[in-house]
Amino acid sequence: MRYAFTALTEDDLALVRGWLLAPHVKRWWDDGVKTPYPDAEIDDYRAAIRGDDPTYRYLAWIDGRRAGLIQHYRIGDDAEYAEALALGEDAIGVDLFIGEADLVGHGHGAALLRQFLRDVAFPFHGVDVCVIGPSTENAAAIRAYGKAGFRPLREVFVPGENEPEYLMRLTRGELTSLQ
Repeated sequence: MRYAFTALTEDDLALVRGWLLAPHVKRWWDDGVKTPYPDAEIDDYRAAIRGDDPTYRYLAWIDGRRAGLIQHYRIGDDAEYAEALALGEDAIGVDLFIGEADLVGHGHGAALLRQFLRDVAFPFHGVDVCVIGPSTENAAAIRAYGKAGFRPLREVFVPGENEPEYLMRLTRGELTSLQ
């Protein structure tokens, strides 16, 4: 299997912390909201590992190598976020980054995301809609998510965030048709 996913553990956090500090990740994940960065981000990951946060985080593996982080969550679990997105339907959200710089730009993002949705996130939640909201300035992520099958919805301003998200949507049926 080219891509695999394992639940994030405490033993993974030193590696993830290093990725969060890598310039290609920090540029998009250090938005000034969770401070101090990356410690506040790592604290959220610890809370999820303990089961105190309804976001499910995984290491993403590429060809047997730990390569990045990917997470899924039910949009409705955060009422403020759900209100800002105003989807009008039950949906899950996903976020990811490839932490290993030498693996960026090789087409892994779209394929990895499709496999994660098919094998992990959609079955876990039993929901047929997924959204993703990269920064409106993150053209590479927007292109990758488009290649994964996501379609643009709209720009969304989320309370507490410094810049809008470029909200994109994909259904389980659309994902299946891409196989």
